[in-house]
Amino acid sequence: MEAVWSWWSIPSTQRRVLVAHLPQPPTRAEQRALSDSLTCRLFADAGQVVAADDIGRTIYGKPQLRDSALHHSISNTGSLSLGVVGPDPIGIDVEALDRPMRVASELLKRRMFASAADATTCLQRWTLIQAWTAKEAVLKAAGLGLGGGLANVTIAPDGAAAWLHGSRYALSLWTQDGFSVAVAEGIRG
Repeated sequence: MEAVWSWWSIPSTQRRVLVAHLPQPPTRAEQRALSDSLTCRLFADAGQVVAADDIGRTIYGKPQLRDSALHHSISNTGSLSLGVVGPDPIGIDVEALDRPMRVASELLKRRMFASAADATTCLQRWTLIQAWTAKEAVLKAAGLGLGGGLANVTIAPDGAAAWLHGSRYALSLWTQDGFSVAVAEGIRG
């Protein structure tokens, strides 16, 4: 299956994410091949030649390169895959804004937020899908994935930063073409 490739700008930055759009959702094998191709293209754009054979997988299936000074992250939803690369730990997530909730919103809020007050504060500004993408991007940047607990991530009211276990992450959260997109990057120091 052939992907259509493009770049989306990250608002308020000079950075961008690489986007692969397929005509239909891929099979597991097609998704793995697409993730490898996305990884190779991301690193090539950053000036580092990477072959598919150089890509390993974490125990969670995340593509990784062991001997690179660069970090990258990939997210998939349906027929869309996005990737980002940077010098610091980085995470990306994308979800369709119209994604159906298969869990009651009250249960989801209890799992996503440390308290009802946190939920109220965050959801005055962001939808549940937007909060989810922001929190998952932070967990990916931290190398934890969803196992790190969505409720452990706090998003700044303006959406420009987030915190996880005392560590601060720069956060970009925006909507584009019917999707919520978030990129989180660890801040040194």
